Amino acid sequence: MTSNPLAVIDISKPQEEITPGLLAAAIKQGFLFVDGHGIPKDQVDKLFELSKEYFTTTPEKEKLKYLINPDNNIGYTHFGSEQLDPRKTKDFKEGYNFGYIDFETGEFNQSKQDYYRSKNKDIKEDVQNPIPPYFKQNSQLLSDTMIRLHQIAREIMKLIAISLNIENQQFFTEKLRPKEPNGSIFRILRYPLIRNDGNDITSTDEDLLSIRAGAHTDYGALTLLFQKEAQQGLQLQLDEDNPDEWLNVPYIKSAHKDMAAPLVVNFGDLLNFWTQGVLKSTTHRVKFSPGETRNSDRYSIVFFVHPENDARLEPVPSDIVRKAANGEDIPQITALEHLQQRLKETYNW
Repeated sequence: MTSNPLAVIDISKPQEEITPGLLAAAIKQGFLFVDGHGIPKDQVDKLFELSKEYFTTTPEKEKLKYLINPDNNIGYTHFGSEQLDPRKTKDFKEGYNFGYIDFETGEFNQSKQDYYRSKNKDIKEDVQNPIPPYFKQNSQLLSDTMIRLHQIAREIMKLIAISLNIENQQFFTEKLRPKEPNGSIFRILRYPLIRNDGNDITSTDEDLLSIRAGAHTDYGALTLLFQKEAQQGLQLQLDEDNPDEWLNVPYIKSAHKDMAAPLVVNFGDLLNFWTQGVLKSTTHRVKFSPGETRNSDRYSIVFFVHPENDARLEPVPSDIVRKAANGEDIPQITALEHLQQRLKETYNW
């Protein structure tokens, strides 16, 4: 059994018990487990069943009708669409991104006009985001999960503000309002097993066989991940001086009865940039080989958390951050500008 290299933070406990360990994990590793999140195990089990059903039974022709839209990062990503590590072959996985989410009502994949109406913006050209019928049929499960994950993300960001001794404890959460346009994405992923026995996709490319998501850091503020038991594969590069050393992230169970497994949480490039490098954005990848780490497909459920599009990434009012900045000011850009640059790098848009 793989040992656990990460801290486990239970956010249902009192704040004074949480914040020291949370800050230490954020600074030293950039990854941690978050337990006590309140999402029932049976809800996450149903999401994994939904994901498997969609990817394995939906005809390819049907999935391709909903290809990812470069304008908003919503839709289906086909095998080889992404190249997270430019030094490697393209990532052999498929996924579906849900976006333009109202985190109060749970509406997702809204049209651009509808999504921006609350801001009274003049949208000259609307962008429609048709929803695959299968997801329409399961919209209640999807919507409820997105709302819950956004609430958890806000709680974690509030705890981060407290950990950094920011006087305004809502410094981050006031830029994560549930109804404001943002780049947050809820994503389901499938990494199919590849083997050379004639029963599945064949390949002699070592990268394709083992590295399923190339080494990368995440774009946004936070990433919240549910992984399935016996389907691990996530690896972390915690020691930058030893780039060939990778730590496996295990599956662990919740300490709470009937609660889903702890979320794997990591801090992204935006938060690293925003805190002048105090909070670590750690390089990670997905790697597995048939017969070594599993004999089946790997599924994961991910929520990428971004602040509101218009949020300016102004200096964080924390003495811890000021000390790390050493008098240097970060460029004044918005959360949307930061995201757009990273998407161009990944998809060559």
